[in-house]
Amino acid sequence: MQPEIQQPEIQQPEIQLQIIQLKGSSRDYQALAIDTRPLRRLMSPDALLTWKLPPQLDLSRGVVLYGNAPNWFYNHALLQLQEAPWVGFYDLRSKSVVVVRSRQKGIAPGDTLPIFPNREPGVAVLVGGPPNSGKSVLSNALRVAVTRSRPDLQVYLHRANWDGEGNYIYESQNRQVVKHLKQKNKYKIPDLPNADEVLDLYFQERARDTENIRQVIDLTLVDVGGVPDPVKLPVVRSCSHALIISSDPQAVRSWQELCRDLQPLAVVHSVREDRCDLLQTSPYLELVAGPWERDRPASVPQPLLDRLLKLM
Repeated sequence: MQPEIQQPEIQQPEIQLQIIQLKGSSRDYQALAIDTRPLRRLMSPDALLTWKLPPQLDLSRGVVLYGNAPNWFYNHALLQLQEAPWVGFYDLRSKSVVVVRSRQKGIAPGDTLPIFPNREPGVAVLVGGPPNSGKSVLSNALRVAVTRSRPDLQVYLHRANWDGEGNYIYESQNRQVVKHLKQKNKYKIPDLPNADEVLDLYFQERARDTENIRQVIDLTLVDVGGVPDPVKLPVVRSCSHALIISSDPQAVRSWQELCRDLQPLAVVHSVREDRCDLLQTSPYLELVAGPWERDRPASVPQPLLDRLLKLM
């Protein structure tokens, strides 16, 4: 008698799929909204074993994939949508649908279809401060903390700088791969002969990205880099609030001047030791907090998280 083979238990992923309509210039587009927020963690490849297309999805029409999910999930979903005449991915920054596959006349891969969301702009918090103060670490920690505290909110971390950083820096355990990707994706604008012109254009484009993202996202965290250069003013003015983190108290004033048109949210005096001291709550939150290091989990001070959630 052969022993009974135990089949591995397949966990049902907490991924919500909803059919929504995206408003275009001349018609609405059918979209499959992917919502991974209930997971409260990174999506596992096990999701490919159990997810199914909603039966109400009309595969005689084009389909737009919409939402925050890994690239491998999007590619797998694309294979499941082969019956649809065309498939596009929603691009948050350009506020348009990018067609990736089509067998329908008049629509070709690479076409962009503009989308017009019907809502007020969401909150956009600019996170600024001098280099090596923990700005990128704090930005990512805020993204994670708000998502966990309010899974009903759409939160997006917009890296509006050319240093090649992304959320993968904090989600990967392979530091060598992270270092390689950062160097490969770094846009070395200052080395260009027409650096001033390119920088001006670059930050104008990032400002337009921010405005488009705010039309869809409840809370956008905008990491604008470590130098309070006036060339960044288009991005600054596309935000609603300012959060400054600095390891140098003398550098705070220059960032406050750059962000003078924004509503001040908080000033965080960054330190390397484990501490959180509240200095003031009005007219903005001011505290001493740390450490903010890439290789260790960062904890957002509760007063800062509470103040940010109140905006929502």
